[in-house]
Formats: sequence, structure tokens, C-alpha cells
Amino acid sequence: MADDDIEIESVAGELTSGIQKASAVMMKAAYLPVPLKKQDDGFGIPFFKTASAHHDEEVPGPDARFYITKISDSIPAEEITRIPGAAPDLRNHDYYTLFFYLNIQLDEPSTTRFINAIVTFGFPPEIKILDFSPKEKEIMIKIAGTPGDEIYLTRPLVFSSSLPQRGEPDDPGRRSEVRVGPEEKISFSRSRHGYAFILPKDELLEYEGMRKNGHEVFWEIYPRMPPEDREHTGGGRHALFSLIVQTPRTLHPDVTIHIEGRVKGKIWGVVPIKGSVDFLHQGHRDSSLR
Repeated sequence: MADDDIEIESVAGELTSGIQKASAVMMKAAYLPVPLKKQDDGFGIPFFKTASAHHDEEVPGPDARFYITKISDSIPAEEITRIPGAAPDLRNHDYYTLFFYLNIQLDEPSTTRFINAIVTFGFPPEIKILDFSPKEKEIMIKIAGTPGDEIYLTRPLVFSSSLPQRGEPDDPGRRSEVRVGPEEKISFSRSRHGYAFILPKDELLEYEGMRKNGHEVFWEIYPRMPPEDREHTGGGRHALFSLIVQTPRTLHPDVTIHIEGRVKGKIWGVVPIKGSVDFLHQGHRDSSLR
């Protein structure tokens, strides 16, 4: 299998709450008072200072940004017969293993924390989802609790924290860095028996997946339990999803990803946020994997 069968695409989107920036400024001014200097508050009455309009960008509100990287690997003909549900007539279809790396970053992590979200992957009706992983949340919980930052995935979409024991040695594959955010990268490689990812496992979200219909699947994602009260100031929380899809011959596996979630803040309370992005023939083959 040639390395140029790999295609990598990345998009960014916004998870918006609908709270206007001006409203966010007033809410922050009301709930996070800025006291006057000691000599100016002789009566001990709190003074609430409202930021001016040109400082709005410093008070983004309870919104978030998300970055999704799609890695697409064409499945060769000799492996397709082992895929459950594959069409008997292979000449009219193409098959892909797809990976989606999701990175969610809150606009104001000092006052807002992520509660949960539903991430839905919707393909055109003519594209069929044959399998997806992980299905149970215990899979990623167990992997996140193991040492190191390696996550492995076999070709039948079985996640693990170590390479499966095989009777024959596996080729090491060629490792490449993949950009998954403004300043974030993960390491990815492919070998004979599967795939390897190196990413910060301590920031993995909990999530479990369900099939909606033949061309839609969704995962519910949320912070690992027990909930954390600490302020998160790193590069965001992330998740890794995988699918095997069947497409009509020569049709690119287009997909729309929709996210509906909730955040909770010291100022905002519980606020719904939502957003969506499309992968529509806008990718390019990453030369670093060739």
C-alpha cells in the first residue's frame, strides 16, 4: 500500500452561544467587579467597571473553537473482502478508513468549562458507514489511564494502548506530524497491521458512539469523570474517532460534522453552544506522507 493513498484535510469552526459580545461585556462587568483604588472607596461600596467597546475582543464570552483533522486511507481490494457489510460487487465501490481528530478550545477557559457535546458525522445518502470506533466509553478511559502517549488502532478498528501481539513482525511505518490546531500537532503512522497515533492522552475526552442510520453516526463527548474543577489553560480537549465507509466508485467521502454542546461558567451559567463544518473536496494529499 503506497503512502500517497493517505489524504489529510483540516478545518476550523466556531461553537457559538448566541450571547452577543456587548452582553458578555456587561455580564462580566456585573459578576467580576473591578474595585477602585483603596483611597477611592471610602464608603466600602463596590464599584463595577464596564469595559469599553474596543475591548470586546478581551471578553469573548462562553463560545469555543474547534479544529478537526480528517485522515483518509484508501483500503486495498485484498482487504475489502474481510470487511463486514461490504458490497459483493467491488468494482462499483471504493472503501476508506477515516480518522477524525477533534480539538475543542474554550475562548475563555478561566471562567468557563466544557460540560458535554454530541458530535454527529453525516455523509451523503449514497455513502454507507460499515463500521465505527470506539463504541463504548470504557475503551478510551482505559487507554487514557495507561503510561505514554501512544494509541494504536488495528485495521478492524480496535483501539488499544499497545501493539497487538502478532505471529509476524510488523513493519514500523513512516511517522509524520499532522497539524491539528493553530499550535498543536500529533504524530501519525501507518503499518501493515494498523495505525499509531502519538498525542497527549491526559487531555482525552470520554466518549461513546452510536449509529443513527446507514450514513450517520454520532459520539457523545464529555470530560473524564470525576469532573475537574481546575482551570484548563492548555491546547484544548480532544478526541479521536474512526470509521470505515463505502462510497460509489471515484466518489470522495464528503462529510458534514455538526456539534451541539453545553458549557458552564462562573458568569454565564449553563449555556448551549453549536457549530458545524464540511469536508467537501477541499483536501490535498499531504506530501510529508509520500
